[in-house]
Amino acid sequence: MIAASLIGTYLDLFFVGNGIYFFPNRPFPTIFNINVAFTLLGLPVITLVTLYFLSSMSKMERRTFIVFLSLIFCFAENISENFGWFKHSESWEHFYSFIGYIIFFSVIWRIYNMFKSGQ
Repeated sequence: MIAASLIGTYLDLFFVGNGIYFFPNRPFPTIFNINVAFTLLGLPVITLVTLYFLSSMSKMERRTFIVFLSLIFCFAENISENFGWFKHSESWEHFYSFIGYIIFFSVIWRIYNMFKSGQ
C-alpha cells in the first residue's frame, strides 16, 4: 500500500507538473497541486482491497481482473471529470489511462509478491 501511494503520488506530480491533468477541487489547494486525499487515503485502500482479491486468483484470473479493474478506473476518471474533481488536457486519450492502470496494478502486484516472498 505504501508503494502504491508513493508511485501514485509521484505519477500525479509528474503528470500535473507537465500539464497533462490537474485537480480543480482538491484538499489544501494552496499547499498541494495534487489530490493528496486520494493518493494518501483512497489509493492505499483500493490497493489493499485489490491485493486481497488478486491473492486468491489464478494467473489468468488476475490478468482478467486487472484489465477489468483498469477499465473501471477509466470510467471513474470520466465520472470524476463530470464532478469537477479531475481534468485532463485536451490531447489526453482515456486509452492511455487504461494502459497506465494495467501497468500500475501489475507493478503493485509484483512488488507485493516480492515482499511476500522475502526477496
